[in-house]
Amino acid sequence: MLDVGAGSGRDAAWLVCLGHQVIAVEPSEQMRTRGLRLHGTDKIRWINDRLPGLENVHRLGISFDFILLNAVWMHVPAADRRRAFRKLVTLLKPGAWMAISFRQPDSANPRSMFPCHVDELEQLARIHGSFIERVETASDELARPGIEWTRVIIRLPDDGTGALPVIRHIILKDSKFSTYKLALLRVLARIAEGSLGLTRLVNEEYVAVPLGLVAVFWLRQFKPVLQVGLPQMPTNVGLDGIGFVKDACRRITHLSHLDFRVAARFTGQNALFLHQAIKDAVSNIKAMPAKYTSFPNGPRVYGVTSGHGLRLVRELVLDPDYLKSFGELLVPEPIWRALTRHGAWIEPAWSPSGSES
Repeated sequence: MLDVGAGSGRDAAWLVCLGHQVIAVEPSEQMRTRGLRLHGTDKIRWINDRLPGLENVHRLGISFDFILLNAVWMHVPAADRRRAFRKLVTLLKPGAWMAISFRQPDSANPRSMFPCHVDELEQLARIHGSFIERVETASDELARPGIEWTRVIIRLPDDGTGALPVIRHIILKDSKFSTYKLALLRVLARIAEGSLGLTRLVNEEYVAVPLGLVAVFWLRQFKPVLQVGLPQMPTNVGLDGIGFVKDACRRITHLSHLDFRVAARFTGQNALFLHQAIKDAVSNIKAMPAKYTSFPNGPRVYGVTSGHGLRLVRELVLDPDYLKSFGELLVPEPIWRALTRHGAWIEPAWSPSGSES
């Protein structure tokens, strides 16, 4: 169990009485000292940490069955809540719960508080692959007039990552045709399976995948299907009516899709036309699935960074520098983790303090 904002340890001690081991997070040294004095037990581990980052907790590498935030959430500024929620939900085990209780600020209380709403928590839960299981209101246990508490139970689905609700939304509920969106998810899964070393962790939110690599896997995926005349939509046949299939793509039909792999080398006209076909695919990916794939509440799922461009001579090598020259696709960390086999991970390109390494 994780008790965030544990104070002097009243709730942590109660959880211990129920037979659980508890990590109590409290930024106040005075409160931690008092908690140690009142509840001296080896089943409570006290940690100096705070929201929204919880850096020290994350360094433990522990996933929790239950996280408690009792009378804490209203002290988190609105601008920090999305990060705070993300940091919390990534600490949950699949199928685990998080309990949050809050009240509204009042003028008589000098401590800094900020308005809280269940709708905000519901939106944060939906974005981060979890859901609200229960909401209730309760009177103040100290019988203070005009104070009412809201108690919310949030659950992480037992799918191993928490990202499947977002992926399910992309597949089933998006308002635009999803052919390219599904294709992009498939491409990213293939990259996660076989080219993990070419990706990098940008920060605690996104993994960067070279857009050139995405385009190469895109062509590799579509080429055999299109060349046998299978339609993408009822209105197109073969290579006709496909946004990324332009003249250059038609000029490389003699190449096998199996040739489109990292470190492959091309020369002469093959190099020139493949380079243009990759550019066309990148443009189409940026203009269509990367732009229109959205979370349930509207924001875009993917980010895109600009490339610097390489001057192509009559030889092309699909190496990391070339693939990154088109820019990068920024994939949310929970979705990337869902697409990697068995939750495989990559070495971070950032330090816990947030500075680039």
